[in-house]
Amino acid sequence: MPAVLPPEISVAYLDEPPFFAPTADPAAPTGCDIELLRHVLADLGVQEVEFVLTTFAELIPGVIEGRWTMNVPMFVSNARATLVAFSRPVWAAGDGFIVRSADAARWHGYEAIAADPAARLAVVVAQIQEQTALRTGVPPERIVRFPDQDAAAAAVKAGDADASASTALGSRAFLQRAGDPALVFSPDGPRAGLPVGAFSFAKSSPDLTAAFDEALGRYLGTEHHLAMMRRYGFMRDDLAPVL
Repeated sequence: MPAVLPPEISVAYLDEPPFFAPTADPAAPTGCDIELLRHVLADLGVQEVEFVLTTFAELIPGVIEGRWTMNVPMFVSNARATLVAFSRPVWAAGDGFIVRSADAARWHGYEAIAADPAARLAVVVAQIQEQTALRTGVPPERIVRFPDQDAAAAAVKAGDADASASTALGSRAFLQRAGDPALVFSPDGPRAGLPVGAFSFAKSSPDLTAAFDEALGRYLGTEHHLAMMRRYGFMRDDLAPVL
């Protein structure tokens, strides 16, 4: 018997292009994960979708408390998987940094930041980059937490932090949109086993999670999906770990 889905789905998202970002129309955010979501929900016959712009720290509490039905993709971790149900992964992404133009040659990788006792790293509260920084030797007292990427980048520009960590694609997209010559991109070093991102649901919604995952599996890796992701900067090799 087919799962009975909610007549309306509410989806929490962030302002983090190219994955997701608001537009002038609150009902029409943009981004690769938004397009992916719309395609999968249409396949499931869901016509009413409400989007809720929020902060990263609110994603998991909000879906658990029923303030919305599901979250846009975030990095999967064992700790998060104890709290929410994840879909199958939809992308894999390495990290990168926003730094001041004058420091472009200094901060290539978390290890370089860890090695300088004066360096301070900006991160977004509850994002996985903080754990990566800690694992690679950045002391917790040199990690500065901010509610979103805008605040973290502003801290770098103001000199309150030396680098802001996010995904490489997200950092590049932020800089392209900001168009600020005072800030530039700096890559992280190569790492094995890139973390993967997935949609998440309350554990009390197993039917919706299973139906969404089944429809997602029908779409991932199709030519339509790959062409859509290319428009946002993802090449097939970037998606290979999740296809």
